[in-house]
Amino acid sequence: MKKPRKHTNFRENAGKVLIDLGKLVFGSMFLGGILRGQIPPTLMVAGGFTITALFCVVGLCWISKEKR
Repeated sequence: MKKPRKHTNFRENAGKVLIDLGKLVFGSMFLGGILRGQIPPTLMVAGGFTITALFCVVGLCWISKEKR
């Protein structure tokens, strides 16, 4: 017996992509910027954290649905 497929919409998938982009920004800017040292670390940490938080919040808002 097959399980019924879960139907997702574009907004849910876009939310998942934004969460993944937030993870990538965290890894590249936040951690990579500190190791290289070309840009001041405080600027890299603040920028990386801000962009990561923004992408994750928007992604989570798009994924969550109201159940009616």
